Amino acid sequence: MNSRRCAAAAAALLAMVAVGGCVDAGSVPSADHSASVRLTSSEVGPQWILSAGAVPKLVQAGLPRAQLEQDFDRPTTLLLARRVWRNKYLPQSSTAFSFPSADALVAAVDTGQVPDSTRWLLLDLERWTRTPQAEQQNPIGALRRAVAAAHAHGKQVLFTPGVDLMGTLRPGLSGVARYGAFIESVVSPGAAVADAFEVQSQSTEATGAATTFVGAAVAAARSAHPGAPVLAGLSTNPNGRRVQPGDLVAVYRAARSAGATGFWLNVPNGGTACPNCGAAQPQVAVAFLQAITNG
Repeated sequence: MNSRRCAAAAAALLAMVAVGGCVDAGSVPSADHSASVRLTSSEVGPQWILSAGAVPKLVQAGLPRAQLEQDFDRPTTLLLARRVWRNKYLPQSSTAFSFPSADALVAAVDTGQVPDSTRWLLLDLERWTRTPQAEQQNPIGALRRAVAAAHAHGKQVLFTPGVDLMGTLRPGLSGVARYGAFIESVVSPGAAVADAFEVQSQSTEATGAATTFVGAAVAAARSAHPGAPVLAGLSTNPNGRRVQPGDLVAVYRAARSAGATGFWLNVPNGGTACPNCGAAQPQVAVAFLQAITNG
């Protein structure tokens, strides 16, 4: 989705490499979740994801530093960035990298471009030019390759596929049928393979599917991989649409009720990767955070 593309484009380390053909999902071995990189029962997975550039915007929009630190200054907050650095606002947070294709992720870990200190790698497959057509046609096969490479280097993969992949997988579907097919063909099998899963629910904000899709998708992901982190997406201006803080709160509460363990809070800017996003709306995020803090 366009609101996600800004963060993914900024965080990706490598350009995509074209894939020679479609990988048969059934021919690729399942991910080994018994590997040493799997979360132990005493560990907590990611609870918040933010782009590094969004943090100062929240402060400038009026979020008190005390609340910023209380909400986000911990290792379970993933900050998407191009390199590992100590964020002056959130020094206890963890840097994560996002990749728009399995090819890019595999190349990065195999060539030593992911530092040892970086544990989480996001795989953001969408129906856009940054994800090769072959990976759009077989996202689960691409995910399995990415997970195998990440695990070989002691990393974990958080899978965050776009609902727009259905335009490639099942063209012509819309509405409830589209969301249902996405859950069946991408969410359930993807969550079963990945170390963590994020539902890109931000596109449903202020729509009739705002609470139903995220609830069903989170429940499906949890069922497919019990105990694994499951996050939900929120955006201050999804694909340029104007939404209210209450619209984010509605998705947040529905996701929480379904068992979501964390959230990706998008504060996108307009640009070449997201031409429809327009100006960032950090004040919406600030009001949302204050609303959930106050009950």
